[in-house]
Amino acid sequence: MRSAQVYTPEGFDSTFALPVVLNFHGYGGMALDHMTYTDMASTADEKSFLLVCPQGSLLDGDPHWNNALPGPDNKSDADDLGYLTKLIQALDDQYLIDRERIYACGFSNGGMMAYALACYLNNEIAAVACISGCLGDTSSTCAPVHPTATLNIHGTQDDVISYQGNSEIIGAQEATAFWADRNNTLTNPSVTTIQSNSYALEHIRYEEGDSNVVAEHYKVIGGDHRWFNFSVNGKNANLLLWEFFDQFDIYGSR
Repeated sequence: MRSAQVYTPEGFDSTFALPVVLNFHGYGGMALDHMTYTDMASTADEKSFLLVCPQGSLLDGDPHWNNALPGPDNKSDADDLGYLTKLIQALDDQYLIDRERIYACGFSNGGMMAYALACYLNNEIAAVACISGCLGDTSSTCAPVHPTATLNIHGTQDDVISYQGNSEIIGAQEATAFWADRNNTLTNPSVTTIQSNSYALEHIRYEEGDSNVVAEHYKVIGGDHRWFNFSVNGKNANLLLWEFFDQFDIYGSR
């Protein structure tokens, strides 16, 4: 048995198809705690989307996500891709959702799961975002079936998941370049320095991909391992995340 926390926005109208944001907790996390921690419900109210926080299954007593295809080297044999396929269908059965606008984001191991959906459940996912997570070293098996916009937010002082990556994970900038290559964007990204209310940021953006999708990265200077809540020009990170998603559907730029 698997579960998920579902939040319907204020003024929810069951006759109007809502976009969906799947938001994955990190390793050891709980879906309800993650919904509170990320405070994305207030953004769902403001922008009218269905917010869904799935619950990972236990691995040695800790909830986790198996962010890879089945194989002998996986940390577990949990069929999370199968679970999420069933979850999306259950959401479609219970609510009126826009199947062309299902987005995925996550924190830490949950960010890895969001990337996995872009690779292996791509027919269901319009765009993804990874916060303090990484792209697992499974890029050789990543097979998206449509151009997919991606956003990565990662702190340079993350002591849990290295910003630079290592022998098993792909670093933040390299992961962004990977998706830029997959999406056939321009080779050279724009790089903009931004001062938020709490961090200096570098915004790296690869543009003009197939179907006009992009690959973006916020490099958080001095940032550690967290779901970031910085604010830029009066917009908090959750609103920036939604505005990124809102540009795209499963066919590319809207």
